[in-house]
Amino acid sequence: MTGPDETSLSWRNRRVIAERLGWPDERLDDCERLDREHPGWSVTWWDSRNGEAAGFRAQHRVRWRHFTHAAGCTEAELVAAMAAQDRLAAEQLAEWRSLRPAGSTVIGAQ
Repeated sequence: MTGPDETSLSWRNRRVIAERLGWPDERLDDCERLDREHPGWSVTWWDSRNGEAAGFRAQHRVRWRHFTHAAGCTEAELVAAMAAQDRLAAEQLAEWRSLRPAGSTVIGAQ
């Protein structure tokens, strides 16, 4: 899987959002680094203004239906949550493939 497109609108928008919402300075760099280290995931910072604990949130760029979101208060928690989602998606794909050895359009979509 290829890494994020650093010239994309979503990549640039994250910088604007970080500035407007007053993210801690290092959080934007952390999110961009995590994006590079974990291709397929888009990472953002979530502050505590909405009543939830502050922390990182990530959404998978390719999977669109199942195992698409991960969250963690720290980078380590987020990375562990992303790995768990990736593992669950791989297990589900393996199960589908074993049940439908000839293939299916559903398998291709996941």
